[in-house]
Amino acid sequence: MIRSPLLPFTAALAMPPNTDYQQLLADADARFNELPLLAEGESKILRAVTPKLAIVRLKPTLYSITANRSGVVEGTDSLRLRISERLWRLLEDAGISTSILAVGPNSYLTEYVQATPIEVIVKACHVGTPKHIYHGITDHPTRFGGHICFSAPHDPYVRFDWRNALPHRDECMPLWLANQFIDVEKAQSTALEAFQALVAFLQPRGLHLLDICFMLTSDGKTLFSEVSPDCMRVKKLDTDMDKDLWRKGKDPEIILTLWGEFLSMVTT
Repeated sequence: MIRSPLLPFTAALAMPPNTDYQQLLADADARFNELPLLAEGESKILRAVTPKLAIVRLKPTLYSITANRSGVVEGTDSLRLRISERLWRLLEDAGISTSILAVGPNSYLTEYVQATPIEVIVKACHVGTPKHIYHGITDHPTRFGGHICFSAPHDPYVRFDWRNALPHRDECMPLWLANQFIDVEKAQSTALEAFQALVAFLQPRGLHLLDICFMLTSDGKTLFSEVSPDCMRVKKLDTDMDKDLWRKGKDPEIILTLWGEFLSMVTT
């Protein structure tokens, strides 16, 4: 991750309440490469529009530390943006605060927030990291008399992960430690509420949400990153509609086709 210092903010540069954010985004997008770089990571580029606003372009990159696979799939950036645009609007309608101010063909405009080094993950199925690291968990009965089974659904819970730089994997944090960087109580409430809103929207459309990774502000109140198949596990019956396609070595054409179908399912 490349970062530049946070630009100083002065009240005189605050945007007036009647700002046309869509036009501001269009103007910024036209001169994107001329704007000051705020940060560049594996999946996105942020540039300053004003001291309080940033323009973001997603990259057509896919990465899986589990599968040790990285690459570029042209077109996935656009699909992620269009899907996020729909799901941001859904979450805002459900009362979830987001930092997103406008979305255009190539980029989006956001309030510039200092990103926390914490991922807020909601899991409602025994898949992914827990399935791989908790060896023997399926052999032990729970204190309620049942078992945790591979790929089986369960009540959603929230996990906080420290974001390590690639190629290191992210690591689960004790609550006390995570709470030094993000309000874990509020973040848990926000993440569960957002997850339930997404489930209520996706389920009638034949899409089953198993887990998702949110990026929230340090007060735990505001979502500031994408909501797309790149940061969730979502299935249509037994068909992967998410980054598991990449993890399993599927061809780019298959990923583009199924993510395009995902977009169609959430916008029609």
